[in-house]
Amino acid sequence: METFWQDVRYGLRMLAKNPGFTAVAVLTLALGIGANTAIFSVVYAVVMKPLPYKQPDQLVRVYSEFPTFPGGGLRRFWISPPEYLDIKRDAKSWQSMEAWGETSVNIAGVTEPIRAPASYVTGALLESLGVSPMIGRTITDQDDKPGAPPVALISHGLWRRGFGGDPGIVGHDTMLGGSKCTIIDVMPKDFQFPPGQANPAEVWLPLQIDPAKPGGRGSHFLFLLGRMKPGVTLPQANAEMTQLVRHWGETASPNTHAFRPDRHPIVMYPFQAEVIRTVRPAMLMLLFTVGFVLLIACVNVANLLLARAEVRQRETAIRTALGASFGRLARQFIVEGTVLSLLGAAAGLVLAYGSLHLIATNNAGMIPRVSEVSMNGKVLLFTLLTCVATGIFFGLAPLVQVITRNLHDSLKSAPGRSTATVTANWFRRALVVGEVALALVLLVGCGLLVRGFWNLLQVNPGYSPHGLETMNVALTNTVYPDHKSAIAFWTNIEERLSVLPGVKSATLVSGLPPERQIDANDTAIEGLAMGPDAPIQNVDFWQTVSDHYFETMGIPLIEGRLFDQRDGDGAPPVVIVNQAMARHFWGNQSPIGKRVDAEGNKTWLTIVGVVADAKNAGLDRPAGTELYFPHRQMAKNGFGLQNFSIVLRTNGDPSALSNSATAVIHQVDPSLPIASVRTMDEVLSAAESRPRFLTLLLTLFSTVALALAAVGIYGLMAYSVAQRMQEIGIRMALGAQARDVLRLILGSGMGLTLAGVLLGFVVALVLSRAMTSMLFGVKATDPVTFAAVALLLSAVALLACYIPARRATKIDPLIALRYE
Repeated sequence: METFWQDVRYGLRMLAKNPGFTAVAVLTLALGIGANTAIFSVVYAVVMKPLPYKQPDQLVRVYSEFPTFPGGGLRRFWISPPEYLDIKRDAKSWQSMEAWGETSVNIAGVTEPIRAPASYVTGALLESLGVSPMIGRTITDQDDKPGAPPVALISHGLWRRGFGGDPGIVGHDTMLGGSKCTIIDVMPKDFQFPPGQANPAEVWLPLQIDPAKPGGRGSHFLFLLGRMKPGVTLPQANAEMTQLVRHWGETASPNTHAFRPDRHPIVMYPFQAEVIRTVRPAMLMLLFTVGFVLLIACVNVANLLLARAEVRQRETAIRTALGASFGRLARQFIVEGTVLSLLGAAAGLVLAYGSLHLIATNNAGMIPRVSEVSMNGKVLLFTLLTCVATGIFFGLAPLVQVITRNLHDSLKSAPGRSTATVTANWFRRALVVGEVALALVLLVGCGLLVRGFWNLLQVNPGYSPHGLETMNVALTNTVYPDHKSAIAFWTNIEERLSVLPGVKSATLVSGLPPERQIDANDTAIEGLAMGPDAPIQNVDFWQTVSDHYFETMGIPLIEGRLFDQRDGDGAPPVVIVNQAMARHFWGNQSPIGKRVDAEGNKTWLTIVGVVADAKNAGLDRPAGTELYFPHRQMAKNGFGLQNFSIVLRTNGDPSALSNSATAVIHQVDPSLPIASVRTMDEVLSAAESRPRFLTLLLTLFSTVALALAAVGIYGLMAYSVAQRMQEIGIRMALGAQARDVLRLILGSGMGLTLAGVLLGFVVALVLSRAMTSMLFGVKATDPVTFAAVALLLSAVALLACYIPARRATKIDPLIALRYE
């Protein structure tokens, strides 16, 4: 141990004697280790860390599917209440089988009403998670019985934001959705359910399914969470469910909406895997990326240490002559490398801490569970192991000189003389080739993502987003109990907003594009033949709009007419379809005058217009079939009239009108919360946030990798010029011109670059295929991207080679011949 501490002290003295070398090495390592620590912190919290529930490995998400639907089928679909009751009754592999549905609610805060995301949950769901109430009690089976007094749980954030953190909140009555409701608990600060949501629920309410009247089997809106019994595995539970689906299908009548293995199966997946399903590939890719950055940093430091070892070769030879074994020298170099790595890690931890703060504040829904990201013990252990591994990796580099150099020659050389062996020079060149190859792989991945994101930005959403202001308002059934009162409110609001200074037009829409949750509503098409080859009579999106919606949004009319004052309550019912629906059901025929039945009660609605497709399933996906209803003709039960997004077409900056528009709405009804006040440009930006976030991170790491590769090439060529000074002097004394010297140095450096580019191409062609699911409108083997990256890397390498090559042309032959 005493010898070890001697090595540590000696290593620190050597680093202190060379502050310039130490600063460059520490900064290089800080970039590599800091990036790895930051991304590992995120990956651990998101991918590796168990969900904060009781025995989370026993939790399973249960879905239904419709695999025969167009576009690859409806995957991971909701389950209807009758279907849930069937599963809960007949499946025996489960300790519990609970359900929830997602919504939003109006809740009266202390000072102003709030629109909050919410979940309706069955009575034992939160209990099955093992969540302890903070100051009250959780929802129970008694609360979940139909007709039970309304109760609610609220999140810690809503408690602080809406109720001022009132410690007496439990038992407090508030207005929720226009009705009195009792708050029975505030959930713990870090509690989220469902986890991984961009807008997590802040209110939890009893679902209260009535077993006697559960609703239609085709009314799918529930998510299921099962907890397997002890000793039951997922394959066993899945096998039992498969048998039940087969049994239910065989016993159901032919036209009954029932589970069937071929048309309506049940699928299930581990809960944690589902939470991270959409981001796991991106997280692993980022971890892989920063690993490459660290390798490039290690290569640079290894080259630095190798150059430093050549300066210290006489010292090494003397120690060997005095009896130091190869193992003793190796330990000294490893200790020095580890000390250097620890210094880099210390600086890297500061960098990682700042990076995590930036990731958390700019997450924009990209990363689930981001609130759980922290620099915990496991992260610090990872950093320590990374330090040791990198310290050993580049600490062993100087041993190349010890292995390949003759002891007698080293002792004869003058103090300060630093000439490298042929093997050491080849080793340095191999490191640089590998560094260039790694940088090219990262740049190719970055280039592919940038091209895909650029393609996404060029997507036409189907409407004109500039100059649009949007906001969401939801009515309560108690204040607006029927369609007449709701229509009166919306008409009043539209008229008032339309005359605001700076507003061109105002309109309403039930589902704001471009990202909507699919409806997948059964819709009868008059005259369409039934059969296995006929299109399934189901429409992806139902949309309720007011007059001037298409004009306000800038959605072009393709055929027929738009809604107007003729389409009021009592007029012949009409609808408008988008081009996708027209093509899907009528092909090349005109759908004008055709009829559909949306309610399933033979109330036929006539198609009066076809409009251009507006992106409704996401900017990166084709538009789904869409059916537009005029809001004044909606069913008398108020369907589609309680919740609208208001859209304003403005003359100038749309955000400047948000306050005046909010004031107008509160003049009509001050109890209504105004939610999601955004320009349409901000709505589109939010839809692009995930690919943008990933592209920015990969661009940042790739830029660091490119800079480190350039530094590595520059360092090698500068060292090469210093080593070949006598040779260059002789060449110039014999008549070589500056251009000849320039060609010599550039040729050497660019030859290494070319070798690295070719090696990187091979690796990138293999690894880029794993990015296919993250790319939009570009192939993983896109030749344009590969060629552009190769040219960029070559240009940077050329510049890095040119600087020392230019310096070589300024060498005075007389001075060079006297060198050493």
